[in-house]
Parts: sequence; structure tokens; C-alpha cells
Amino acid sequence: MKKVSSNFSISGPIDDEALEALKAQGVTKIVNVRLDDEEPGQENAEQLAIKVRSHGIEYVHIPVKANSYSQKDIAEFFKQLATGDDKVHAFCRTGNRAIHLWALANSHSETLKYIENQCEKSNCNISAVKELMQDIEREKVWLGANI
Repeated sequence: MKKVSSNFSISGPIDDEALEALKAQGVTKIVNVRLDDEEPGQENAEQLAIKVRSHGIEYVHIPVKANSYSQKDIAEFFKQLATGDDKVHAFCRTGNRAIHLWALANSHSETLKYIENQCEKSNCNISAVKELMQDIEREKVWLGANI
């Protein structure tokens, strides 16, 4: 597990032991960004929802294909992050989609430098979405100058 900020962490697949650890860390919401049936024997979203909720943690499923992030997916992920004092943990097969969505969702409200620093501190690679984040950064500058 990698702690990205005071209220957000990521990982690969989670099991009962990980759920206990996340609960002990104060995590209140888990966001699963995996597609069902990515790997043989993988628990599906419905099974995971039951397991996560049995630990008293909110469960959200936003299935996303790797490197295929729609504005809808990004907006939904941001919505899950922006709900007060929740401590959110997101996971996928490797953690990459989770960190990519976090970076993209925060690109609209945070600076690129802040996002890069947080990812560097937590040893997360966002190079696959950096160009898109730079586009968002330029859009923010343009909007700021033209509104």
C-alpha cells in the first residue's frame, strides 16, 4: 500500500488482511477501479462490495480500462475524493489506474507540481497521464486569463 496524501492511498488487489489494516488506519471508503474478470479467479465487484461493507467501510466501483480514462470516470473519481473527511483507498490490479485517476481528478484543483511531488514521495508513476495533466494545466491558465 502507498500513502499518497493524508486522506488517500492506493494498492493492488485487497484481501481480508488488507481490509483490517485499512480499517485500522481510518479508511472510510474504498474505490475499486478494476474491471470484473481481469484475471482468472479475481473476486468480482459484487463479492468485493459485500466483503468491504462487512468491515464497515463504504465501497464504490468505478471500472476503468488501463490508460482509457473518460471525463465521466475522472469526474466520478473526484466526487468520491471530495466528500468531506473521508479517508479513501483506491485499488486496481497494480495501483496504476488508481494513481492515474487521482492525479487526473486533482489536476483541476491542484497544481501539476503538487501532484508530481505527492506521487514522487509515494513512489508512484504518473508518466502515462502527464501529457493529459499538462493539457488540463494549460486549460486552467487559459481560463484564468479569459474569464
